[in-house]
Amino acid sequence: MLTKRQEKILKIIIEEYIRSAQPVGSKKILELINIDVSSATIRNEGAILEEKGFLEKEHTSSGRVPSTIGYRYFVDNLMSKENTDDIKIRLSKIFEQRNANIVDVLDQSCKILSEMTNLASVVTTTPDNGEALLRKAELIPISNESAAVIFALSNGIVENKVFNLENISLEDLQTCINLFNERLVETKIKDLDVKVEAIRPILQQQVKKYEFVLQTFLNVILHNTSSVTKTQGVQYMLENPEFSDPNKIKSVLKLIESISPFEWYKSQTEENEAQVKIGFEIGEENNDLALIGTNFKSPDGFNNAITLIGPKRIQYDKAKELLDWIGIKIKEQFFENKGE
Repeated sequence: MLTKRQEKILKIIIEEYIRSAQPVGSKKILELINIDVSSATIRNEGAILEEKGFLEKEHTSSGRVPSTIGYRYFVDNLMSKENTDDIKIRLSKIFEQRNANIVDVLDQSCKILSEMTNLASVVTTTPDNGEALLRKAELIPISNESAAVIFALSNGIVENKVFNLENISLEDLQTCINLFNERLVETKIKDLDVKVEAIRPILQQQVKKYEFVLQTFLNVILHNTSSVTKTQGVQYMLENPEFSDPNKIKSVLKLIESISPFEWYKSQTEENEAQVKIGFEIGEENNDLALIGTNFKSPDGFNNAITLIGPKRIQYDKAKELLDWIGIKIKEQFFENKGE
């Protein structure tokens, strides 16, 4: 898609913009590029990169800044291996602690990562209910206006949902609960969305809003809420000049509060490999942000994830190198030592 020279120019612009947070002009590129090329050629190649969507023009400057597409190309094709030995030495001391569990290791690692990368970090721990069995479903009336539905799983997790009885009758809820108990108890949670098809025709005949109830039940069970989230380093992230705008602060804090990384990282091509999401890949409302994260399934059956959050102008090579390294160390300490 790009020539070698265009790739070199794009790489220089992105690395310099990450370093300085200032638009990069042809004069600066000439200072940094180590090939014999004229200023006019640099400007022409910059215009081509802009036309192709890899760069954006700053209206208040003669320089250019990377677009989300440009950052993505950089992450996928142009990143160099970053020397992070000094940070790895600090992180290694965490792994040397005796009797440390995976959550403590991730939590302490994130403190260092946030400090050294100027990014916020989120550690999320969630039970993996896939192999658990549905033990029981129960309906508990709360008042004339509401009732709670409770699902007990074989791994001790209990999920619940409060229904407003203006939207669904108590009788219809009880019908659904009865069918779940009669037909789906002792079903593995990972098989539930397939097995539930057997009771769909029955619900369709007996329950008015059967689709709404059925989907809500599945959402409660399959997308469990029994997760624990710890956030580190927001103060470091907010030191980035991008967050001088209060609206951008609100946007990133909202993203941190709502973060649910496990769906994103199911696409990992290699075990424990860090994944990168940039700008509109997260959502149009987060076009100025980037996420780098990875997850680990620990021997106790919990999903554990680290997500680093910051502006698009972050050191992707450094952050990804560190997360990949942590993934290797986690595997060595908590998986291989247990014979897995």
